[in-house]
Amino acid sequence: METIGINSVHTAGAYVLVGGLHLFVLGAGLHQGRLPVYRLGGHRLAHETAWQCAAREVYEEARLQITPLAPPVTCYADGDQADPQLAEIHWEGAAEQEPTPLLVVSACREGETRLSIMYLAQADGPPLPSSEVKGLLLLDEGQIHRLCRQTLTLGQYLDGGGKAILNGDFDRSLALEPFLQLRLLDKMLTAAV
Repeated sequence: METIGINSVHTAGAYVLVGGLHLFVLGAGLHQGRLPVYRLGGHRLAHETAWQCAAREVYEEARLQITPLAPPVTCYADGDQADPQLAEIHWEGAAEQEPTPLLVVSACREGETRLSIMYLAQADGPPLPSSEVKGLLLLDEGQIHRLCRQTLTLGQYLDGGGKAILNGDFDRSLALEPFLQLRLLDKMLTAAV
């Protein structure tokens, strides 16, 4: 992969472990008739490093202070592909104090390469969804695999022992839709087995 500077980092987020479970956002708005399940994270502000962006976004969305964890490898995925494959890469961060990411996704938008960086992190204490987020899911590895490989409604997830913190009314009959970072985590966890 070409050398890309900090200005290429468009978004950043974190795979946050809380009590051994992976924390994900349950979107209140529908995506193609389904409830989206996506990562904690968002757009990087101009003055931020990727890690600072990830930490800020996790705090804004789930009121958690996070601590980075060293990933076993750093994976790369081409976000322009419908079903991106993972490749192990060597990551040289822009700042010495910056943690190593677990995942780097690139996509070409408006003629430029934009990166989405995902860190592995942990947090203590209970997450609290912001008024903007409305819901959080706490997924174990088996639930991640099921969610990414079969159609599962919110009701089936909850009735099967799935943990959620919901600050809004959700239609339990709607299917859950795993977004890119969740699908890529499924692949990383499978490859680690």
